Amino acid sequence: MNFLFYKALGKLFNFRNEETPSFLLHELVHQGENYLPFTTSSLKFRALASICNDLVVNQREKYLEFGAGLSTVIVARLIQKNGLKAHIYSVEEDKGWIDYIQHIIDKEGLTPYVTLFHLPTKPSTSLAQAYTYDFETLRSQLDPSLQFDIILVDGPAAWEKHKLNSRLGNAPFIAASIASEATVFIDNANRTGEKKLVTRLSQDFQVKPIYIDPTFAVLVKGKQYNFIL
Repeated sequence: MNFLFYKALGKLFNFRNEETPSFLLHELVHQGENYLPFTTSSLKFRALASICNDLVVNQREKYLEFGAGLSTVIVARLIQKNGLKAHIYSVEEDKGWIDYIQHIIDKEGLTPYVTLFHLPTKPSTSLAQAYTYDFETLRSQLDPSLQFDIILVDGPAAWEKHKLNSRLGNAPFIAASIASEATVFIDNANRTGEKKLVTRLSQDFQVKPIYIDPTFAVLVKGKQYNFIL
């Protein structure tokens, strides 16, 4: 009875176990002169700390994120603070939001570490209930030899019913541009479309997903040092 109770309680409170990660990230969060407005839409601290750990301990260099956000700023600060060789390639559909993130990046002198791509979405021709990025445009703006060794899937928007499979549309691009040793982080992994994405990439890479919590999945391709918090 107690086990079932705590299991149910854990599903209700997905923001549990955030104290240690938030403590570890405290300096990065408050490093700049800008207040960063964390909300329920932001990555949880445990997920963000695991991404930062992976960048540092596994010396990742090419970081692709679908969905720009406050995590973009935090990771850019980490790259600067630790003198990492990493660079962030961030894809975002919302022009107003990407302008806001770009403003912070520029104001804090983080521009050398971040390249932002504004890519509006359009109805998918191959997936039902999906709006996907214009990947042909993205490919035309990237070095064709570029392979990403760390990827975050937190976009495009997929919370509305007619867009629930939108993030599944990222799968072909990820499979074609991922390095032989890499990590893929998937937010909202408890939702229908994201579950399909986890299954698809697990099959593509022949690995089992790791769940940091019920809403955040990690796929590790190749060898790596432990980074999970």
